[in-house]
Amino acid sequence: MQYAFDRFRTEIAHALLNTGLVEPEEIELGPPTARGVQADLALPCFRTARRRHDSPLRLAQQVATEMRESIQVNSLVGTAEASGGFVNFRVEDRALAAQVLGEIVRHTDGYGSDDRGAGRTVVIDNSSPNIAKRMHAGHIRSTIIGQALVNIFRAQGYTVVGDNHLGDWGKQFGVLLAAIDRRGLPQGEGEELLARFEQLYADFAKATERDPALDDEARRWSLRLEQGDPAAHEIWQRCVDLMKQVNQRNYDRLGVRFDTEHGESFYAHMTQQVIDDALSSGAARRDAGGAVIVDVAGLPTFLLQRSDGGTLYHTRDLATIKFRQDTYHPAKIIYVVGKPQELHFQQLFATARAMGYAPPGVELAHVIFGTVYDGERQPLSTRRGNMVHLETLLGEAVQRARELVEQKAGAREAALAPAEREAIAEAVGIGAAIYNDLYQDPKRNITLDWDAMFSLDGNSATYLQYMHTRCRSILRRAGSLPGAVDARSLVHSAEVGMVKALALLPLRVRGAADACAPSIVADWLYGAARQFSAFYRDCPVLNAPSPELRAARLHLVSATAQCLKNGLALLGIRAPERM
Repeated sequence: MQYAFDRFRTEIAHALLNTGLVEPEEIELGPPTARGVQADLALPCFRTARRRHDSPLRLAQQVATEMRESIQVNSLVGTAEASGGFVNFRVEDRALAAQVLGEIVRHTDGYGSDDRGAGRTVVIDNSSPNIAKRMHAGHIRSTIIGQALVNIFRAQGYTVVGDNHLGDWGKQFGVLLAAIDRRGLPQGEGEELLARFEQLYADFAKATERDPALDDEARRWSLRLEQGDPAAHEIWQRCVDLMKQVNQRNYDRLGVRFDTEHGESFYAHMTQQVIDDALSSGAARRDAGGAVIVDVAGLPTFLLQRSDGGTLYHTRDLATIKFRQDTYHPAKIIYVVGKPQELHFQQLFATARAMGYAPPGVELAHVIFGTVYDGERQPLSTRRGNMVHLETLLGEAVQRARELVEQKAGAREAALAPAEREAIAEAVGIGAAIYNDLYQDPKRNITLDWDAMFSLDGNSATYLQYMHTRCRSILRRAGSLPGAVDARSLVHSAEVGMVKALALLPLRVRGAADACAPSIVADWLYGAARQFSAFYRDCPVLNAPSPELRAARLHLVSATAQCLKNGLALLGIRAPERM
């Protein structure tokens, strides 16, 4: 799909080729690198100058001169100027405004989307909480980064399979089974029952530090589950059902949806095939004790099968890759998992390649994310006693948003019904929690700073949502959006800046998909909101100097509201009409 800036780039490329001076492979257009250059794209002429045995400065001047002579009246290319060894191009502001506003009107909620991924599938493995444990603040990272990537890749035209790969198998559940065998099955319901399961697990794990024999007991229970022991399976099923029921409330509040929820247990029956394939391919060997060992790509060795026949994370993860490849035939499989698992995925990907489970054309990607810190800059940890569970975090966020909504009640143009106030509080609170994560590079650590999360003049979802409601308020006061509009009248620097910001949204969504970084969309949102603030300050809308300019500015406000809504939606954040 081509948007206005795509056509701008295409027109430059065609004009460059028409000069006869530049070869197609030498057209490397990008943002100007020199400070103070007022341009939208720049062409470095050094490569072409070397081929032609010419000076880059003289060649740039020659290219710019011939380009200026060939620019058409209705072209998106405004100017072509030589500077040093570069040709700098500026877009024609009036033509850009007309095309961008027209595109936003045509595409509405789909503006910024693309068809680049048509016919290709992406599997996104995210959230992945462990069985019989409450989701905590750390889980929000995998969950919402993953959901944002699902949204972004769908917007790029890919068929996306969002998979909640539940941690419901292996030794970690063996620990819980051993603890239940010793102390009995806890009673209760909901989060309260999960908390009791969690405490049982923690107590047994701590006791294992004093008595290593308990570790063998947990392994035996894990093996019993793998071998189909009825008692072990009954407890396991109860824990799985409870976890799904409790976690669904959090997912619903976050607007998270999965296409599949295949836990590790789903792949348990496939592990023998994995072991056989690993041995036959030469990626693994069996030692004298019967354990299956993998040693690939110079990475530390690891086990696919213990000497007692039990399997491990790597075994089930390899089965998962094979299943996904056979079922979905993906172009890409993305794992949204914390940094501590970096080595695990290096080993996993290398082994999958060595076994032929991941053909050369299939990309395996690990999207790493950092740690969550509290307001005192301490990592959230159960041992530290500062762990915040996800249900508590979301509840606190909505309560703070509710207080903010009530504080702003007197500034609204009309009173809001209690139900609408509550809906706004939910959107603002959950949005604050989501954006606090997504506006930063996933690899960075994040901090739970409530004041920053709800700032009305900083980089927060609350600020972005407020700017969207300001747009909607202007449009409500206008009464109706004029039908006829001359967007070419938008020539004020703040208007031009706003148009260019809106034109960049499709490019930023592409960049976010390419880098698996929702922060690129968040960065665009903040920049666009700040640009709207400057436009609103410098360019009266309802009291514009002429009816024609008033109509054009109202359309620009409407387009801004639409783009802010679209960008927020990609991050999984709602855009209220009022705040």
